[in-house]
Amino acid sequence: MKNLSYIILDGNLTSDPEEKTIAGGKSLAQFTVAVNHSQNNPDGKEKDDVSFFEVEAWEKLGENCVEYLKKGSKVTVMGNLKQNRWKTPDGENKSKVKVTASTVRFDSMRKREEKVA
Repeated sequence: MKNLSYIILDGNLTSDPEEKTIAGGKSLAQFTVAVNHSQNNPDGKEKDDVSFFEVEAWEKLGENCVEYLKKGSKVTVMGNLKQNRWKTPDGENKSKVKVTASTVRFDSMRKREEKVA
């Protein structure tokens, strides 16, 4: 039986999405979403905080993200958590958790302007 690792994020892009083409010709867009939230301190006072989530969107979804999103865009991202693990040349174990988007809702959609050289 598979376990569930689904996440929904509502936040803003910290920079323009980066587009990459990987081996086999698949397109990938990568971006970071900042999510603001509040939590209570041990003394009971509310404290504002922000969390940053790395997101990857594949193929047509990623292409649309690159075309329509930019730094500051408000988005709702739905997807799965994915943990990448590796060893450094020193033999140290490292890991990073990313969100693989299945849906990205463009809450403040505007087509990115073409840059003129």
